[in-house]
Amino acid sequence: MVNEEAKVIPVRVALRCRPLVPKEIGEGCQCCLTFVPGEPQVIVGTEKAFTYDYVFDPTAEQEEVFNTAVSPLLCGLFKGYHATVLAYGQTGSGKTFSMGGTYTSAQENDPSVGVIPRVIRRIFEERKKRTDCEFYLSVSYLEIYNEDILDLLCTSKDKPTISIREDPKDGIKIVGLTEKQVFSADEMVGCLELGNSARTVGSTAMNAASSRSHAIFTVTLEQRKTIDKIDSVVSKLHLVDLAGSERQKKTKAEGDRLKEGISINRGLLSLGNVISALGDESKKNAFVPYRDSKLTRLLQDSLGGNSHTLMIACVSPADSNMEETINTLRYADRARKIKNKPIVNIDPRAAEMSRLKQQVQELQVMLLHARGGVIKPVKRIIMLHHVCFILQSEQENEKLQSKLEQLQHHAGDNAIVDKNSPEAFTTHHALRQAQLSKELIELNKVLSLKEAFVRKMCQNDSQLEQVESVHQKNVQTLQSAVDSLQKEKEELILALQSAKKDVNQAKISEQRRKRLQELECQLGELKKKLLEQSKLLKLRETSVQKISKLMQDIQAMKTQRTQLMRQMRDDSEKFRQWKSKKEREVLQLKEKDRKRQYELLKLERDFQKQANVLRRKTEEAAAANKRLKDALQKRSEVADKRKDAQNKGKEGAAARVKAWLLDEVEVMVSTEEARRHLGDLLEDRKVLAQEISHLNQQIEAGETPIPKIRRRTLILSELETHKMLETPLTKQVENLKTEMGLRNAQIADLQQKILAAENEGRLKQRIDGMTSIVDTKCALKFLMSELVSAKTATAKLESELKQEKGNIMDLKKMLSDERDVMSTMDMEHQQQLLELEQRHQEKVLISGFFHPLTVHFSLL
Repeated sequence: MVNEEAKVIPVRVALRCRPLVPKEIGEGCQCCLTFVPGEPQVIVGTEKAFTYDYVFDPTAEQEEVFNTAVSPLLCGLFKGYHATVLAYGQTGSGKTFSMGGTYTSAQENDPSVGVIPRVIRRIFEERKKRTDCEFYLSVSYLEIYNEDILDLLCTSKDKPTISIREDPKDGIKIVGLTEKQVFSADEMVGCLELGNSARTVGSTAMNAASSRSHAIFTVTLEQRKTIDKIDSVVSKLHLVDLAGSERQKKTKAEGDRLKEGISINRGLLSLGNVISALGDESKKNAFVPYRDSKLTRLLQDSLGGNSHTLMIACVSPADSNMEETINTLRYADRARKIKNKPIVNIDPRAAEMSRLKQQVQELQVMLLHARGGVIKPVKRIIMLHHVCFILQSEQENEKLQSKLEQLQHHAGDNAIVDKNSPEAFTTHHALRQAQLSKELIELNKVLSLKEAFVRKMCQNDSQLEQVESVHQKNVQTLQSAVDSLQKEKEELILALQSAKKDVNQAKISEQRRKRLQELECQLGELKKKLLEQSKLLKLRETSVQKISKLMQDIQAMKTQRTQLMRQMRDDSEKFRQWKSKKEREVLQLKEKDRKRQYELLKLERDFQKQANVLRRKTEEAAAANKRLKDALQKRSEVADKRKDAQNKGKEGAAARVKAWLLDEVEVMVSTEEARRHLGDLLEDRKVLAQEISHLNQQIEAGETPIPKIRRRTLILSELETHKMLETPLTKQVENLKTEMGLRNAQIADLQQKILAAENEGRLKQRIDGMTSIVDTKCALKFLMSELVSAKTATAKLESELKQEKGNIMDLKKMLSDERDVMSTMDMEHQQQLLELEQRHQEKVLISGFFHPLTVHFSLL
């Protein structure tokens, strides 16, 4: 145990290179890294080589990275050692992908998941295998955004203030940070998803989902032996996803994004200073600036402290990012020189209880070997047992209290409500119009049926009215007939009664009796007809009521139809307005396209004018390359001469220092000039790649070549340009690929020269060039003189520039005045033309009017 704790272990570095992304392929970028087969070595360009503990080329899978580099750290974690996995690199190099910072539970079986989800899975697999221990797992998740520590697992609105404290025994502690106890892999993944959803992410020109903060996901593992629960080992695993280093020129960041980038670079600079201080073997006792930033404070134990640390350096293989890639490689190379001293982390309270227990056992052995009864050792043993019991109870109480807080916090978490996004406006309008049309059609069907039914009933009603009038007359006729018959009946009855008294009237009575029977039959028939007439009248009343009800229904349905039609009309009007607006936008876009076509024609006319400028740039790039090469060679020769002349005394010190400084300044100026031309070449290659892609699309579509204006360092005459447009598309693509190959060669050559000029020992060579105070004074005097001259020349140029700007403003004003005069003259000219046209028309009318009169009078 002692020897193991005394070991000094360096920080391990794994280099990971991502593949070229489609954007880089589309810009024609080439791979600037070469991987040595079977060796953890990478070569930049053609000469510079770097060696690391692990090297993963673009074909390496996530599982290979985890099993090779990260898995050994987990073995140490279960032994009680702290561990840290640190992802570093420029923005867009694959750090978050490697760490798994965007992992969700839906990606459980995805082979592309990163380090963090694989670590979670492995921890719980190891936990199941180790049955001799009890495990307590907790997690925390934080981010450093603009030098503010944010708790990613805290869901409450009133978040507590988080501060960093340093404990002599436990190291760095974070006060106020939420630490959730977890019992399964799903719970830990849930914490990871919760934190990932709260991370600060933004879009830049180099990365659509760029991390704008440094994130640290910490897993705390406590182990206790099942047999003896007093022994406790606590180890922590820090999984760090650093934000990428940025250059504003490439990210095109503005506003808040620019401030975030500055804060990120400041934190990474502090981290680089710490790595440089720890990795410099010549300054073993030098001050390490951990307190320069909160990031370095939190990583204090991981860098030069009590931890097994792995740095995953992520790089881009594109030659357009070669400078950032070299900086990352140097950064990682310095990190390999850091020495850590990891130890097994035993819980102090558990260690104290273990010591007391061992002491109790020793006293018990002493008591058994003692022949005489002694009271004091027995009392001491009882007291130690009591102390052990108290300490153990306190520890259990703390664990239960922590678990209770975690459960309460977990119970108070708010659910996340997902809101459905609205449908597209056009689809919604079409569906709504279809629904309304369907309702309107159904309503019209029902309305037409009811109207037909009402018309039928009204027709029947009119017929009933006619029948009713006839029946009314019939009723009156029948009623009068009934009355007359009734009267006649009564008279006959009286006559019959009187006839019974007179025998001579018997024959007449018999006739009257027959007549009476006939009258009774007629009365019965007339009563039946009256009953039928009354039924018809009641039927008509019922029909009138039904017609009234149907008319009310029809009126309500017509109102509803009117509302539906109004609603459809309103919706159609809204849709028409929306469509009109879109059509106007299309017209505006077409107008912009016409303007663009006009600008394209204008650019074509200006192309020949730009030829000389582009030719000069090509010559300047070649000249800058040659000057840089000559300056490097001259600097080497001057360095050799300076070594020979260093011991000749003070004579010629000023001339020697001046010559040395002139050489160094020339090298620096040539390097910056070469870097500027390198940027131009990269931009030219990007345009060439876009044009090749455009021509390939035309070849696939079978289109005819369309002339495009591109920024080219290869200049063609107007005749050659027309010839190029007349050549087949495949031949044009071949020519452009040949030209791109030339650009690639120029880019590689310039990058190699810049790499040679910007070697890591350059600053040390410049400092070593000052061999004495006399040299330093001479250098300061010369530099002051050059600075004054440069300032004077700059002031003169600024004055001339200001004067030229004034001249340009005057010329612009004169041009504007001339345009106003031309516009006024044009308006006057148009007015004169209009007046002349009117006079001409009047003359024509007059001549046309008098000509027939002349003919008429001549005939007379």
